[in-house]
Amino acid sequence: MLKEYKSEQIRNVAIIGHGSTGKSTLLDAILFVTGNIDKIGNPAQGSLTSDYDDEEKNRQMSIRSAMGFVEIDDVKINIIDTPGMSDFIGEARAALQAADAAIMVIDSVDGVQIETEKAWRYIKAHNIPTIFFVNKMDKERASFDIVETVKQDLGANLASLCIPVGSAETFTGVIDLIDMKAMSPKGDGKNILITDVPADMKDTTDVARTSLVELAAESDDELIEKFLEGETLTDEEVATGIRTLVAQAKLSPVICGSATKVIGIKNLLNVIKRFAPSPVMGKEYTGFNPDDSTKEIVVRSGSDEPLSAVVWKTYIDQYAGRFNYVKIISGELNPDTEILNTSKGVKERTSKLFTMIGNKQFDVPKLSAGDIGVIVKLEKTATGDTVCDPKKPVILPVINLPHPVFSYAIESAKKGDEDKIGQVFARITDENPTITYEFNAETKQTVLSGMGEMQLNIILKTLSEKFKLDVVTDVPRVAYRETITKKAEAQYKHKKQSGGHGQYGEVHFRVWPLDRGAGYEFKDSIVGGVVPKQYIPGVEKGVKEGMGDGVLARFPIVDVGVELYFGSYHDVDSSEMSFKIAARNCLKKSLEAAGPILLEPVMDVDIYVDKDFMGDILNDITSRRGKVMGMGSTDESSSAVSVVKAQVPLAEMLRYTIDLRAMTSGKATFEMKFSHYDPISGRIADKVIEERKKFLEDEANK
Repeated sequence: MLKEYKSEQIRNVAIIGHGSTGKSTLLDAILFVTGNIDKIGNPAQGSLTSDYDDEEKNRQMSIRSAMGFVEIDDVKINIIDTPGMSDFIGEARAALQAADAAIMVIDSVDGVQIETEKAWRYIKAHNIPTIFFVNKMDKERASFDIVETVKQDLGANLASLCIPVGSAETFTGVIDLIDMKAMSPKGDGKNILITDVPADMKDTTDVARTSLVELAAESDDELIEKFLEGETLTDEEVATGIRTLVAQAKLSPVICGSATKVIGIKNLLNVIKRFAPSPVMGKEYTGFNPDDSTKEIVVRSGSDEPLSAVVWKTYIDQYAGRFNYVKIISGELNPDTEILNTSKGVKERTSKLFTMIGNKQFDVPKLSAGDIGVIVKLEKTATGDTVCDPKKPVILPVINLPHPVFSYAIESAKKGDEDKIGQVFARITDENPTITYEFNAETKQTVLSGMGEMQLNIILKTLSEKFKLDVVTDVPRVAYRETITKKAEAQYKHKKQSGGHGQYGEVHFRVWPLDRGAGYEFKDSIVGGVVPKQYIPGVEKGVKEGMGDGVLARFPIVDVGVELYFGSYHDVDSSEMSFKIAARNCLKKSLEAAGPILLEPVMDVDIYVDKDFMGDILNDITSRRGKVMGMGSTDESSSAVSVVKAQVPLAEMLRYTIDLRAMTSGKATFEMKFSHYDPISGRIADKVIEERKKFLEDEANK
């Protein structure tokens, strides 16, 4: 069992970067030099520690985040390896939200790539301390000069903490610019040889050291004054200055190495231990009361506070069961303890607690504030949930994930398999909340959505091969809306008398358009009791029901105000049902007279693209009836990667994942979320109405 670690002894880092930069191999190299594994894995052989899933081995790429940890000098470093493909961005985002710092891996030849740019934007927006690791320095054409390009491309404030000894085939080690020592692997790489700076590199090293000292001095007025007056800063003063700036996310250290040759790995660990911040105690998180979401609750991180933790990852093993990966925000989590899942409103009991190296479990005595670990065999708890002390309930919305961008309409290939398919997808969506599986009552389709075609195809392959369940996929239908463009009035009398109790209700409506997104408004303007008060709820129920069935194509109606201003009743024959029927029919008449139009959903789209393809992207957006809202790279940079911000109708984005890959040879990705509804008319609207009517006829004939 691992020993206990206090918050200040913990470092939580997420390894991120573009695909194929060597992130998973870097984790293996770290585990190897610290003696946690016997040799570094090889993706081609399916032997990487973090890529333990069969699908990852087959595809030779990470599709899930995975944990590892190392213990050095009374410090425990929790490391989360993340996928680099955009389809699995949810895994990387969750890891960044659980960690306290990022290790951004850069290819020494390729430099900034699409996912580097996306990750950096997210890091900047959330002020996440970051260490850059320039990997593959042993690669042909490798050069540490790539740092200048990275600095320009990302607009990042970078500080080199080392310089390489050689490059490409001559790369043998690094020179640490803090301690001014050369470090190179000895033997199998688990040990390092530390020597003085080689004489032929002294001038280069001195220049690099001076630049570093100047950057470090900027952390403090006294240090900058000392530097400007020509006084020498001590190694500890330099280190303290860097540590301060890194914690504030104002400066990012850069180091280099080769994960496969185990060069620079011990230096990386030293940099993480020395400069990555420990979990900040006293930091305040804003949550809310599970019984009243309008009531905010402030949670302070600290071991002496009540327990609160967030689940940032869930993995379900068919044999070992459910693994919930948690970040402890406050308090301490102990084994065999009752906890409250406030997101689900259920109590659960912990059994043993673990930390992980890949899929191997290691017992821990408890998890303190700031630590990351695993709870096993909780029945209801899933990613994004908050678990806490039952006496101090709180929901912490810490884990926020991107919206799905690609969907399939799903239908069982074999009648009777629907329930089994639903059970499998319920488990999958438990593990990965970037995937949704739900029935759309408007379009009468069951829709599977996720972050990309590859992600969903992997799921469907698993469904077929592992569970022997096959589905037919189709393009999802778009859920349109209807609204009105002008004011109108109408009246309707519902009268049915055929002996005995009859039905009678008369209503007069005014309708008018509301602002886009306003929804629905009902106004009771009856005076003199011409419609008695006991029948008004029936009128409103009729209006609400009628709003679900538009007059153009029976799409739901939005952004309409309805005023009941007159009517009549019968002492014997009137009832709430009579007025409900009258209201539905009167609403239909008034809407028909109010210039009804169709509305289509419009999405906010951020497209990350190599500048070489910018012209193609802009032309394509126009062809999709989209509007470019802005474009450029990061604020301060002239990056080769640009972002195009656009608004595009959802109907034009249903297969954009596939089209974008074909258009840019895979050198672009995008994110998308709902923005608003916009009117459509003319041939586009006519086509939608025609298709909707055919669909409703087919449904009626089934």
